[in-house]
Amino acid sequence: MSENLVRSRDAVRQTGGATKYLLALSVLLMFGLAGLFAYLSNRQNTLQDSIREDALWAVYQFDRETRTLSQSLTHYLALSRPSPEDAKALTLRYDILYSRLSILDNGKYQSYFEQSETVDALRPRARDLVLGMEPVFNELTAGGNVSRTALEATAGRLRDLLAITEDLLTFTNATVSAARADAREEIMRLQKLSAWVVLALGISIALLILNLMRQLRIVRSATDEIEATANKMAAAYRAAEAGNQAKSQFMATIGHEIRTPLNAILGMAELLSMGRLGEEERENVRVITSSGTALLEIINEILDFAKIEHGDEPPEKIPFHAPELVRQAMKVMEGRAREQGNRLELVMNGMAGRGWYLGDPNRLRRVLLNLLSNAVKFTEGGTVRVSLSEIRRDEGARLLFEVVDTGIGIAEDARPRLFHAFSQVDGTISRRFGGTGLGLAICKRIVESLDGTIGLDSEVGEGSRFWFEVPVAVIAAPVPAQTQEHAATLPRLNVLLVEDNAVNREVASQFLQKLGQDVTVAVDGAEAVRLAAERDFDLVLMDMQMPVMDGISATKAIRGLPGKARTVPIVAMTANASDADRRRCMEAGMSGFQSKPINMAQLSSIVANHAPTEARNRIVAPGKTGPADTALACVRPDHDRDRVAELIKAVGQDGFRHLVDVFLTDASALLADLGRAMAAGDAELGDRTLHSLKGSASNLGFVSLAGLAESLRKERLDAAAVSRIAAELARLSETRLVKAA
Repeated sequence: MSENLVRSRDAVRQTGGATKYLLALSVLLMFGLAGLFAYLSNRQNTLQDSIREDALWAVYQFDRETRTLSQSLTHYLALSRPSPEDAKALTLRYDILYSRLSILDNGKYQSYFEQSETVDALRPRARDLVLGMEPVFNELTAGGNVSRTALEATAGRLRDLLAITEDLLTFTNATVSAARADAREEIMRLQKLSAWVVLALGISIALLILNLMRQLRIVRSATDEIEATANKMAAAYRAAEAGNQAKSQFMATIGHEIRTPLNAILGMAELLSMGRLGEEERENVRVITSSGTALLEIINEILDFAKIEHGDEPPEKIPFHAPELVRQAMKVMEGRAREQGNRLELVMNGMAGRGWYLGDPNRLRRVLLNLLSNAVKFTEGGTVRVSLSEIRRDEGARLLFEVVDTGIGIAEDARPRLFHAFSQVDGTISRRFGGTGLGLAICKRIVESLDGTIGLDSEVGEGSRFWFEVPVAVIAAPVPAQTQEHAATLPRLNVLLVEDNAVNREVASQFLQKLGQDVTVAVDGAEAVRLAAERDFDLVLMDMQMPVMDGISATKAIRGLPGKARTVPIVAMTANASDADRRRCMEAGMSGFQSKPINMAQLSSIVANHAPTEARNRIVAPGKTGPADTALACVRPDHDRDRVAELIKAVGQDGFRHLVDVFLTDASALLADLGRAMAAGDAELGDRTLHSLKGSASNLGFVSLAGLAESLRKERLDAAAVSRIAAELARLSETRLVKAA
């Protein structure tokens, strides 16, 4: 991390801490302000409380009614002969005064003045005076004759009561005024406090905003720095990726270049071993063979690890027969096991009547061969047992492979290092037994790429048990393809074969010769036009994509020639099998269309269907074909076995090996063309090269390589694509070397 990013990170942390404190303070101030507002509202209500106003009003009414009663009584006494109505009016005034006394006894009034000694002293006296006048007014109400003396005494009591009510009114008014003043002062204090809280809240929010603005600037600066760093990292990644792709391409190319002379070395060593040699010379040849084979294994391990590390090999999903795969792997290791004095054993657990699955047999075979190779290498005069089991679980079927040996064993503390790249049990292993320390690392990565697991159990001096299990899909055994005999007789035609790819040219030529046809070969469209102008042909088999002149242009040119060339049947042979390609061929003047790869039956049908009338009398029996040796047809599970068997049946094993050699030689040139196309950004050359590679691979039954070439035609040609092609060619070369060894 750069220094600027470190400073930005620390600044963001500091401002983040300050932001948290400011937020907490702001929240507290907001709660405090809310409390103050609530309290202010309550105090405002208290200031306007009806209890206080009712108390003042009650005292005022009590005083007023006392005065009114006193005046009414004085008026009553002044009358010489008061009437009953006057007495009734006087008693009514008393009743009103009496009711005002009940207000003074009300709980609210008492609660308001409960701490006042003045009220506590005056209120009982007022009550006693009012109640003391009650008998007089009761007598008046009853219509009785009340003496003047009693009435004058009542007037005196009223005067005393007036003095008390005046004191109560004065005290109550003063008390209420004081309470109002206190409440107003308290509200002012609270308002000032609220103002300070609002000011503090405003300052806190302002600081928070400033802090957030600072944080935003820091984040923006850090973002710019991160973006610049990301751009640098992206550039570094692109450079590393380019270097990695260049490394992969280099290793694939070097591996292929090493394998080519190594093939010659091992082949010549095999030829030498077949001759008459002395014991010393035979031992020297054996050393050459074993050393070359060891070198081949090391190269394969390094290239496999590079390919897996680069992630250029997506798992395949093709049908395979697991028991046959195990048997093939054991057959490969038979010779080495015999040299070590080991016995190989095979155990099939519950595999009777089944064994066909959908998965990646090539990867499984690589893992199994690696484990078998290690078991044989580290065991002398012992037993190596391979077992295969199918495990059924809720999530589906899994295949369990086990390789158990009676070799030297592995110490417990060394086991964790085994599955690491370039790691061995100890330093003496590589000196004693050889190897790169990559084998088990490759196995682990392959098994994990198949969503499987791998492990081991071992005891020093007792042997080891390596196992791995992978998920597979159980499928039914495929129905074997039924062979069809070609037509017993065919017209003998003079055929012009136009094909730029050496392998396709060789295969088609040998097929046609086996069918009894006379074949003339042209390597591009221009040569085909020249040959068609020089002599007549009965049939032209035309490839579509060729250098110099393609098949469409060549067909148009031939149709423009005089004589028989204008009507000679021209059949397109191409890996492009779309309706658009078929339409282009028909529009160019072609007579038929056949997609690649083409087998002998299809060629026989083309010859029979497109033979000119004048050539139908030239009958010839097709050449005899030998039996297909399926041993070579099964060199790899992802090959088209029927196609390989057909080729072997047509040209023999030696002929098929020759075709593979021609293909590998031609593929090396195509690989170089791909490299040039990638370097020059020539998409047309790249597509034409991939098309040619697809066609020749399909012709030999190399469906995996053909599919890869076709898929890469839809992508941008880069180093990774070239590496994938090189890796597939390397595996084919490896298979060829294994069969030649």
